[in-house]
Amino acid sequence: MFTFAFKSFLMQSKKILILDDEKEICFLLSAILRQMGYETDEAYSIVEASKKFIKHSYDLVFMDLNLPDGLGYHLIPMIKENNASSRIVMISAHDAMLKRLQNEIQEIDYCIFKPFNREKISEALQKLDMTNDHEQ
Repeated sequence: MFTFAFKSFLMQSKKILILDDEKEICFLLSAILRQMGYETDEAYSIVEASKKFIKHSYDLVFMDLNLPDGLGYHLIPMIKENNASSRIVMISAHDAMLKRLQNEIQEIDYCIFKPFNREKISEALQKLDMTNDHEQ
């Protein structure tokens, strides 16, 4: 029984929050990540994401830059307070602004430009050493 519990602990999926006001982006990214063996949660605004951070700890956050109620990167201090080891991936169609922010804000671990595909997501996960042992 102990062996099963220990194996189960080791095989737990990494928990990922996807924060984007475009539901189609959340759906696509969530489908890709779940297919790869990750557990996902979605939020469509800063307010909604803030509530999720109070209840849950995430290993990784995919975060859109521009949201209807503010700029996604303003949540980084709250994310890091909740889980200092959380990794942050910014996603945006605004290449120049995203590149500038990545240089200015050390807590942004990786940037992905829209449109993205499964390969770009997989590359980000590998560079951040966030791959699941049981990733498909």
